[in-house]
Amino acid sequence: MTDIFKKIIGTYVAPDEQEVLNAINNSGLKSMRVVGRGTLTVDTKEVTNSPKFKEYVQQAKQIAK
Repeated sequence: MTDIFKKIIGTYVAPDEQEVLNAINNSGLKSMRVVGRGTLTVDTKEVTNSPKFKEYVQQAKQIAK
């Protein structure tokens, strides 16, 4: 019943959309901005200096060996 009400008033979020929203919220990026209709921008320095990005770089180096 709640989902039907949310669909009627336009606040329903599909499970796959909710997964994307959760990933965005949990990313920890502070420079993220919405531009236009759903385009996200972030500061590249913030991304490349993040611990998660550095971890992915190390993993990529191991795979590329």
